[in-house]
Amino acid sequence: MDRIEIYTSKKKSILILIGSIIFVVGGILFVANPESFLTIRMQSPDIIRIIGVTSVLFFGLGIYVGIKRTIKSEIALIIDSNGLNVNPKKSLNEFIDWKDILGFKELKIHSQRILIIVVKNPEKWIEKETNTFRKKLMNFNLSNYDSPFNISAAGLDISFAELHEALNKYSKKDKNEVQHAANSA
Repeated sequence: MDRIEIYTSKKKSILILIGSIIFVVGGILFVANPESFLTIRMQSPDIIRIIGVTSVLFFGLGIYVGIKRTIKSEIALIIDSNGLNVNPKKSLNEFIDWKDILGFKELKIHSQRILIIVVKNPEKWIEKETNTFRKKLMNFNLSNYDSPFNISAAGLDISFAELHEALNKYSKKDKNEVQHAANSA
């Protein structure tokens, strides 16, 4: 089977960029003139300024990411006959051989569909990770979703249904080949 490379979506990156710009502008207004935003529930200009600064910092990062991804899409997922790599640019440890994949589960959080990759010996994958932040994230995923790996098609140039179908097709092909080899032996 051919190798499938899935990239980040430029269209979705432009939406992130536009949304981030709007929130940065709002944050700047909060910082520059907090008195204009005082309400019965929010009577402290200092808290409004803190919200504004937080918005500028967080969504400023969103502007950076949006511009970077709009200029050049990054490879986000590689699927081939050997297995899949869920973060080819960030971690070489995340190549998962098909024989290590038990299956896929779908999770829905606020209408966002997430694909959980159920793997054998999930603790092994966490031990291999060298980045402390990613290791904590993988531990969080394991404790909440029974796997250190999950994929959302939200930022990818592929629909959730197409992603799920491709992963199942490659996984079933590998399992059929293993079964065929076992029967031949």
